[in-house]
Amino acid sequence: MQALIFSWLTYIVGSYFLEREFRKTIYLIGALLTLISYLSINAYAGNLKIIDSLFIIYFYFLFLHATTDSHIGYRFVFSLVYLGIFLSYIILHFLYPEISKFVIPLSGFLLILKRYSSKTDIFVWSGITFLASFSYIFGKEIFYYSNIPFVIYFIKESVSNLFLQLEKEKRRYKDFVDRAISSEIQKQYAELDDELKITYKKLKEIFKLSNYTLSPSEIEDIAERVVEGLHNLGYSGVILYVNTNHYYVFKKSGFFPYVKNYLEEKFENINKITISDDEKHIFLPLKSDKEKIGVLGVYKKEGISPKEIEYLSTYANSVAISITKTIYFKEINKLQELLEKTFESVDIGIAIINKEFKIERANKALENLTGKKPEGDIFEIVPEIQPLKEEIKQVIQNKKTIDTILSSINRKGSIYRIKALPLISSDNVDVDKVVIVIEDVTEKENLEAQLLETEKHAVIGKMAAGLSHDIKNPLAAISASAFAIKKRGNRLKDNKIIELAEKIEKNSSRAAEIINRLLNYAKPSYYKAENVELREILLSSIDFAIPDSKKKDIKVYKRLRSGIFTYGDRSALQQIFINLLINAAEAMNHKGKIEIKLTKNEQYAVVSIKDDGPGIPEDLIDEIFDPFFTTKEKGTGLGLSVVNRIVKDHSGKIEVVSGEGEGTEFIIKLPLSEE
Repeated sequence: MQALIFSWLTYIVGSYFLEREFRKTIYLIGALLTLISYLSINAYAGNLKIIDSLFIIYFYFLFLHATTDSHIGYRFVFSLVYLGIFLSYIILHFLYPEISKFVIPLSGFLLILKRYSSKTDIFVWSGITFLASFSYIFGKEIFYYSNIPFVIYFIKESVSNLFLQLEKEKRRYKDFVDRAISSEIQKQYAELDDELKITYKKLKEIFKLSNYTLSPSEIEDIAERVVEGLHNLGYSGVILYVNTNHYYVFKKSGFFPYVKNYLEEKFENINKITISDDEKHIFLPLKSDKEKIGVLGVYKKEGISPKEIEYLSTYANSVAISITKTIYFKEINKLQELLEKTFESVDIGIAIINKEFKIERANKALENLTGKKPEGDIFEIVPEIQPLKEEIKQVIQNKKTIDTILSSINRKGSIYRIKALPLISSDNVDVDKVVIVIEDVTEKENLEAQLLETEKHAVIGKMAAGLSHDIKNPLAAISASAFAIKKRGNRLKDNKIIELAEKIEKNSSRAAEIINRLLNYAKPSYYKAENVELREILLSSIDFAIPDSKKKDIKVYKRLRSGIFTYGDRSALQQIFINLLINAAEAMNHKGKIEIKLTKNEQYAVVSIKDDGPGIPEDLIDEIFDPFFTTKEKGTGLGLSVVNRIVKDHSGKIEVVSGEGEGTEFIIKLPLSEE
C-alpha cells in the first residue's frame, strides 16, 4: 500500500514541476487522498471490510481523470453509475458479503470507457484496467502492486503531452522566425524594386509586343499600344507608320514637331536608323525578313542618349517582328477559315483518322451520311468500310490509295464511293493519319443502271421486232406444214410420221411462245388500270399456278388480309404472281411448302411468296432479273425479267431473300390505293 501511495505522490509532485499547476492532477490528488484515508482508517480501526468501499471512490477519481476531455453529461451519467455501485457495495456487504467483493472490480472495469488515441492505447489501457480491477479478488497486496501501472501510464501520458506542447512551441517559434525573415526580404525587395522601375517599364513594353503576337490582334491595335507605351515611358512624341500590300496604318501619340515633313515620301526613303542634327528625333526602319514594312519615329525634347538609341533599336526590331507575325497569322487565319468553310460545305463525307482508326476530325456531311455523330472508331460510324481495314493499314504504312464502291449497310439501296488517302503535311513529312472520303453515288449509279437498262430494252425491242417479222412468219408456215404432214400420216396410219409432225408442231409453238414473251418484255401492254383487291388476284393466281392435281404434294399456307387495294392492271399483276408461284413449285420439284402473305404498311401493300426449295446462290441473286438469264434446261430467262418490269411499271419494288439450302422469298411492294 505504501508503495502505491508513494508512486502516486511522486507522479503528482513531478507533474506539478512539469506543468507548474495542480489543476490537471486534481482528480489524482483525490485518488491519493482516498488511499491515504483507507490506510489511516485501517491502521486505527483494524481490518474492516466496509472500508474497502473507498476503493470504489479511488476508481471513481481515476475515471474522472481519464475522461477529463469527455463531455460533462457523459461524466455526470457515470458519476451516477459509480454512486450506484458504491451504494450497492454497502448493501451487499451487509446482506451478501461473499458477493460484495465482486463489486469493486466492476467499478475498476468501468475505466475502459475512456477516449483513446490509438489502437495501442486501447490495448495498453484495457490491459492495465483488467489487471488492476480483477487483482482485488486475489488479495489486496496484489491489488496494490497491480495499480502501480496506472501511475506509469499517466506518467507516459504527461510526457507525451509535454512533447506535443514543445512541438507546438517549436512550430510557433519557427513561424515567428519565418515572418521576421520574410519581413526583411520584403523590405530589401521594395528597395530593389524602386531601382528597377524604369528598366522594368521599358522591358514591359517589349514583352507586351510578344503578347500581341501570341493573342489575336489587329495591326491598328498594336500600333496604338506601341505609340502610347513609348509616350508613357517619358518620350515627348511617338509616331508609327506601316505600309504593306494589304495594310496601311499611321498612329501618333504626344507632340511630334514637323511630322508632316516626314509623311509617306520621306518615310519610304528611311532604310536605316536616322537621327536629327539636334539629336531630338530618331527614325528607325521596321524590317521583316524580306522587306521594310514601316518606320518608328521618336521625339524627346531633352535629346536622345546613346543608351536610349540602343533600347529603341531593340524595341523597333520587336515591333517589326510583332507586326510581321500578326500579318502572317491573319493571312493564315483567312486561309484556315476558307479551308474550314470548304471542308464543311462539301456534300462529300470526309474524316481524318489516326493509326488506331479513331476519328480526329470529320465534317457535317459525314454525319448526314451516316446518321451518327462522327466520334470514336471509324468502323463503328461507317461499318461499310470494315472489310477495308487491312487495306487502310497499307495506306498508312505504304502510302497507297484506295478507291472502291460499296453498298450501304444502314441505308438500304444506297451506294458509296470510298477513298482512303495518306495525309501528308505541308513540309512533306509523313504523319500516321488517313483521309477517308465517302461520297454517296447512289443517284449516279442508279442513273447509269437506268441508262444501261434503257439501252438493253432498246436492243431487245429492235431484236424482238426483227424476230417477229423474220421468224414468226416462217414458224407459221412450219406449223401449217407440220399439221398437213400429221394429217397425211393419220391417213396412212404411219405412227412415225405422226410422231415427227407432233414434235415439229410442239417446238414451233415453243419458239412462237418465246417470241411472244420477248415482245411482251420489250413492250408490255396494260389494257386497263383500276383499283384492284390483291387478295382476290392472289387467290385466282394460286388456283391457276397450282391446280388441285398438284396440291396433294405442295402445301400452300396463306395469310391474306382482305381490303388491301392497289392501282394497276389486273392481268399484269396476276402474271406477276403466277410466274413467281410456278417458279416456286418448279424449284421444289412440285413437292414442298409455299407460304403466301399479304400485309400492308404505311405506303405499300406487301406480298411475300416463300418456298422451301434449294435456294439461289448468293453470287447469282443480282443476275436473276436480267433478260435471258436462266438456270433451267428449258427456261427462256424472261419470266423474272417480265415480273421485274411489271412491278417497276406499277411504281413498286421487288426484293429477294435467299440462300443455298434455305429456300427463296420474293417480296413485292405495290403502292396502296383507296378502296
